[in-house]
Amino acid sequence: MEQPRGKILGHQFKNTALANQALTHRSYLNEVRRGGLQDYQRLEFLGDAVLGLLLADLLFQRFPGLSEGDLSRMRATLVDQTRLADLASACGLADLILLGKGAEQEGGRTNPSILADVFEALVGAIFCDAGLIAVQQAVTPLYLPLLSELEQLQALVADAKSKLQELLAARKQGAPQYTVTHQEGPDHDRLFAVTVTVDGQLLGCGYGRTKKAAQQAAAEAALQQMSPQV
Repeated sequence: MEQPRGKILGHQFKNTALANQALTHRSYLNEVRRGGLQDYQRLEFLGDAVLGLLLADLLFQRFPGLSEGDLSRMRATLVDQTRLADLASACGLADLILLGKGAEQEGGRTNPSILADVFEALVGAIFCDAGLIAVQQAVTPLYLPLLSELEQLQALVADAKSKLQELLAARKQGAPQYTVTHQEGPDHDRLFAVTVTVDGQLLGCGYGRTKKAAQQAAAEAALQQMSPQV
């Protein structure tokens, strides 16, 4: 099996056997049947945990005002199968995967599950090869644009209440009143429903895992309802 050359995910492997393992699908082993070879599954398990830790740290530092639940949901969007597969494709990993002929013919190189698994396996391989700092150096540049997108979306949502306040003031209307109308779920995962009214008129309703998030969602709904009048 040819040893990988050059950098993978921006990392130059000292132990190229780790890189090979991270790129090896089980279908390849079923056909090659050479002793001592392993597929990427164990490294994928490790990489999943390492990537989760790294992203938790990035989100924790980037969004100091968000709750645990919001941070968890953000992290989930960054490690879902589609996201990881897209990153793997963008990094050119599809051409490096060692596949059996059957898996190759079935489109394994474009299979989101395989691509996502290989990405996580390579994260695990980099961790084994050079430690957490090396993983940070390899992965952080890939995620910075995605974090910027999340930051922009968060800013838009967080600004909904102030935008609504400014719009109502410009129209010389009363201040918005936010009311929790319903809540459900356990304390650690509660869902709130909030309405926003002005002078007794319902403008919008929203839902969120915190009262603040639900208020912002209600304000956004109110702004959307009022936009044709702007």
